[in-house]
Amino acid sequence: MNHNLIKEKAKKVTRKNIKIFWIGYFTIFVISFLCSFGIALLFEKNSLIFNCLTLAATCFTATLTVGFYYYVLKIIRGEEVAKEDLFKFVGKVLPILAISILTTIFVFLWSLLFIIPGIIMALGYAMTLFIYVDNPEEPPMEYLIKSKEMMNGYKWDYFLFCLSFLGWILLGIITFGIALIWVIPYVSMAQGIYYEDLKNLKLKKEKEKF
Repeated sequence: MNHNLIKEKAKKVTRKNIKIFWIGYFTIFVISFLCSFGIALLFEKNSLIFNCLTLAATCFTATLTVGFYYYVLKIIRGEEVAKEDLFKFVGKVLPILAISILTTIFVFLWSLLFIIPGIIMALGYAMTLFIYVDNPEEPPMEYLIKSKEMMNGYKWDYFLFCLSFLGWILLGIITFGIALIWVIPYVSMAQGIYYEDLKNLKLKKEKEKF
């Protein structure tokens, strides 16, 4: 994978769509904050209803996070986006929860064999949610399998790709978060473009077999 080319694409997309990105990002942040704040304000902490509503809010927020993956991919693909896109997966709590639980279980089990196998497994599942938003009708386990297949031979490459943003993240820290206004959308776009390029590369290789 050509990291420099991916980053150049990400910079161009970010420059053009940074406002749209932050509209979606802050929409999710505000909704998540209001849910948590409202529950904490109205109900006694650690009560049954508090815990139940907190769990429901967490599941709801998870669907918005997946919706944001969809939102980012639409930006990358040059498609028209709207805040409604963030809510596309609200009705799919169970499959999203299942994917999250399965991923956590497998990464945890491999982590029991020391940290490195757990990291390798996590890298193998890095594309799971991108794959899900592209085709949300398959069984949850199928997305983990497809992500592992897609990342086969590219785990180390993706690890180095993610590591290459460390300087940007440090810049965000030393500027007290100011640089994150650019860094967060830039990294998000870069990860989405990596998925797009890797998916296209894998499809090309599949076609060459026949």
